[in-house]
Amino acid sequence: NDTIPESTIIVLTSVLSKYYNLCSNLEAAGCNLPRWREYISGLAAVECDTHLVSPTERGAYTALAFNLVQPALDLTDANYSDEIKNVTTVLTIQQVLDRADRDMLMYYLLLHYHQPWFTLPVPDAAAYLSSAIANYFTTCDQLIKHKLGKKLLAYVKRLLVPVNIIRDIIHTSNKTPKEIFSQPNKLEELSREAYQSYWKKVRSTIRRKGFHAMIYIFLTKIVLALLLEIPYERLVLGGISYLPLGINLGFPPFLMLIITLLIRNPSKPNEEKLISGVHEIIYNSETSFYRTRRVRLTSRSLWAKIAYVILYVLTMAGSFGALVIILNKFDFNIISGLLFIFFTSLVSFFGISLRQQARQLKVIEGRETITGFFIDFFTWPIVAFGRWLSTTFDRVNIFVFILDFLFEAPFKTVLKLIEDWFAFLKERKDEML
Repeated sequence: NDTIPESTIIVLTSVLSKYYNLCSNLEAAGCNLPRWREYISGLAAVECDTHLVSPTERGAYTALAFNLVQPALDLTDANYSDEIKNVTTVLTIQQVLDRADRDMLMYYLLLHYHQPWFTLPVPDAAAYLSSAIANYFTTCDQLIKHKLGKKLLAYVKRLLVPVNIIRDIIHTSNKTPKEIFSQPNKLEELSREAYQSYWKKVRSTIRRKGFHAMIYIFLTKIVLALLLEIPYERLVLGGISYLPLGINLGFPPFLMLIITLLIRNPSKPNEEKLISGVHEIIYNSETSFYRTRRVRLTSRSLWAKIAYVILYVLTMAGSFGALVIILNKFDFNIISGLLFIFFTSLVSFFGISLRQQARQLKVIEGRETITGFFIDFFTWPIVAFGRWLSTTFDRVNIFVFILDFLFEAPFKTVLKLIEDWFAFLKERKDEML
């Protein structure tokens, strides 16, 4: 109420009419492109959003980020046109700065390559894009999934940490940017505060997600034990093996706890490097934060690719083979063993994703140790399997609903009641005084 003018209704009506006409044209033409209705619905949502929330600020930060990142990345090894390099860089920036999903990236590509869609009258715009839709979808697939973008992601994440800090300072301060940036010492102080605040939010999110994951895994494991493991052992094996059952119940939540506790704060040199990046952006000081980095793109021969695939398969077989041997030593049967591998893989992948969140503020590249290399080498197949499980079953997640209903909602309700009670007592105390 009283935040968006009623005239926006007319604008949104025109936007939705345009997409409705586009869908009608494609249906009449018998369009058989995969997921085209889903993509067009997503585009309509993003375009409506641009009329409800102005994209000006978001576009300004994207432009700033591109002006910083583009000169800092040496892409001479990338055998692509400047157009592909620039567009891929912008898509990567939007993923980092705005957490842009596929719909938002497709909308940017629509803006970039199909301007008539935004300027023609409704019937003409629908006719224009319906004739170009196949080429547009192909372009989106190629650029959003481009291997150059995947390679740039790690570089861009580090380069844009100072931009995120500057954005946080501007959003939380009651002063104008000009007032903030006119005092270098004050800006440094605000940068450190924003850095610590940002890290506290990240750490709080990681701990909350880790706690939820432990409860979720434990409850899910109990349900599966009651439905599968115990009945199988009683009916088929003639007795319950309590050691495998206990390990299956306790190990995955314990592993999740250890992964969460081992996530460390960013180092002091990392903070100093970040502050230097903020100063380089605002005052153009010589700090080498945005020095040019050469992005190396390795082009492997067919035989090298075959050798790597064989090595990966052997590593996967070795990792899972060793795990099966260990489980066999503890008398795991086929059901309990499969459940152990299932949950351990999921926990490993989820733990890696949490560690990646903790690296959001990391601007100093870590050194790879021999021990870390071998640990990653033999555990990566398990993590990869956990990722596959996560992406496969992410939509079938009744336990998340149960977790929110049984734990999250009551917890928030209790906190709210306590806060209201203390507020009530304070009011009564003020009245007596």
